[in-house]
Amino acid sequence: MAEVRVAKSAGFCYGVERAVKLAEETAREKGGCAMLGSIIHNVHVVAELEALGARQVDSVEEVRPGETVIIRSHGERKEVFDRLEQLGAVCVNATCPNVVHIQELVSQAEQEGRQVVIIGEPHHPEVMGLASWCAHPLVFDGPEAVKMWLAEDPKNRETPVTVVAQTTCIRELFETSWKILKKECTNVKIFDTICNATHKRQTEAADIAGKVDVMVVVGDRKSANTKHLTEICLRRCRRVLQIENADELSPDFFNGCSVAGLTA
Repeated sequence: MAEVRVAKSAGFCYGVERAVKLAEETAREKGGCAMLGSIIHNVHVVAELEALGARQVDSVEEVRPGETVIIRSHGERKEVFDRLEQLGAVCVNATCPNVVHIQELVSQAEQEGRQVVIIGEPHHPEVMGLASWCAHPLVFDGPEAVKMWLAEDPKNRETPVTVVAQTTCIRELFETSWKILKKECTNVKIFDTICNATHKRQTEAADIAGKVDVMVVVGDRKSANTKHLTEICLRRCRRVLQIENADELSPDFFNGCSVAGLTA
């Protein structure tokens, strides 16, 4: 039987636990409510919340007038909050406090006349939400995109820039990106907004992956956290399996394995 090394940091972070708890409490107290999008990227948790009466809706148009609405942990676009207010909806904001902090940073930066730069996945709900809290954001998925922007116009180097990161951004990607901006631009403010829990989980996953024959990553396939953990593990371990539940595991995957790692 293979030895199994389980990451101590595996599991939900504070922001996700808070969001799930708020959704559970609201569903029970109100006898039902609406979740705008997946409150977290985990189909099993969403199904449990739906069983409590928290129905998932995919757009504001599906919200009933006056209904209580849970805002997901990733946050939401500013125009969505405005529309919900028009509908008279009662908002329970389960946005992660770390994400709220970034929303405030980008809004303040633009008020100061600075160019907001977000390092992250352009189509991720968190990033799309962050971008909506300022009028002219730039979203770069990594250093190559940063270099392209700098090459477009020499004046870009003179633009006052404020840099933030998606909370789940891979640290190496963020640091490589901001170092280019720091070197090339004359006025740069950098805010390291990567979640500490995310960084800890990624660091521990990399450490374990480098010491095992097989690495298993558990999480929803839509989750950026899960995807990044898998990418990081693949750099250190040849055999990495990303799953959503134990039914996806096969004994054959562990053939010749003496030490296996597990994170989530």
